Amino acid sequence: MKLYRVLMFAAMTSLLPLQQAFCATISNVNVQVIDVDGGTSGILLDRMSASMQVVSNQLFLEKDVDAVAAAEHEYERLLTEIGDRVFTGYELESVDCSIGPSMSITMYARAWSGRIDKPEIDLQFSGVEPETAKLLEERLPTLRGELYTAIKGASYDAGSWAGGILRKIVREHVEKNLPEFKAAVDVVQEGNGTVIQVIIYPVGQLVTEVAYELRSDDIPNILLMDLKYKYQSECNKLRGLPVEYVKTHKDELEEKLELAIAQEQTVKQYNLRPHVTLNPTSKLGISIMLDSGEYKIWFEGYGDIGRDKDNLSGTAHLGKFVSPQDEVFGEGRVYLDDVRWRFGLGYTRYWGKSLWTYRRIMPTGENNYKLEYELSPKWRLRGEFYDADDRKEFGVRYRIHEFLGVEGVYGDDELYLRIIGNL
Repeated sequence: MKLYRVLMFAAMTSLLPLQQAFCATISNVNVQVIDVDGGTSGILLDRMSASMQVVSNQLFLEKDVDAVAAAEHEYERLLTEIGDRVFTGYELESVDCSIGPSMSITMYARAWSGRIDKPEIDLQFSGVEPETAKLLEERLPTLRGELYTAIKGASYDAGSWAGGILRKIVREHVEKNLPEFKAAVDVVQEGNGTVIQVIIYPVGQLVTEVAYELRSDDIPNILLMDLKYKYQSECNKLRGLPVEYVKTHKDELEEKLELAIAQEQTVKQYNLRPHVTLNPTSKLGISIMLDSGEYKIWFEGYGDIGRDKDNLSGTAHLGKFVSPQDEVFGEGRVYLDDVRWRFGLGYTRYWGKSLWTYRRIMPTGENNYKLEYELSPKWRLRGEFYDADDRKEFGVRYRIHEFLGVEGVYGDDELYLRIIGNL
């Protein structure tokens, strides 16, 4: 019995190839569409081939090879009719089928009207300043070229279905290089020309306001007024950008501003170094500090409210850095109540947000010691000691802007408010 089963299995196995030869089916179909005039781009031809690939798979896969071969001309006619309907703007001149288990279909198409010769690519950025749009377009360096190549040479009437391919190209570029934006694409026929309109627009939370400052602690800010107004306009151009975009490209935007400011004549003249800090929110904070590293010059006027004497005064400070942390200086102070002058020579040591100062006041021969600490760019603490009369003074200072500040002062058993004006 076992021998019989073995013989039967061997017989069936030997007959299987013969059975398959008589009942071969189509297991693979490959479709290629060719433009007989050679004008259509490879991208569009691939799309045309893919469309007919779906149809061909449904028609031929798992079908008997001999049955398909017997009706070859009917199938070619059917494929021609389908292609003429699918490929708007083209007509199929012929279809060649190579029938077998692995079947190939070649379709020869020709544009039925004129071709798109010089397509215009109209790329726009919605909701941002023109200068910012140029910056954004730099992140899509090959987009215009790819769109032009994709549509050039296509049938003039192919725009309706070619738009889907163009949208895919734009979407892939935007998702990769500008993920904080979306895009809308339209193909417009204008006279005998074709315009590809691409509008890229921001999404998510946007920068609606810019809180900007440009100042220096090392030279009088009045010398920077032209620069301040110029870069106010430059910084306002960032309005309309997505906050996420500013966060992502924060370092790059800061560096770009720093490089631009460093080339300004005023900055070079006073040998200043710009430092830009962005705070990305819907109210975008932009702080531009211009540091010298060589000298420190400032002029301040004081008006004290709630004090009985010396309530109007002014100070001129001329300092030179002998190292990044060490400054030597001379100061002159005038009290306007009785036009009394005081002069001083001193030294300041900087470390972190703190500074320690010693000053010898003349002609009184008084020694003055001061310690300051910067809580934030706006707030500062101060403590001073004068050895001649053992007087102590403490202050909390708030900077309103680069030309005006206020300070709450306690000294000589008095508590008063000091208005501070800066040049």
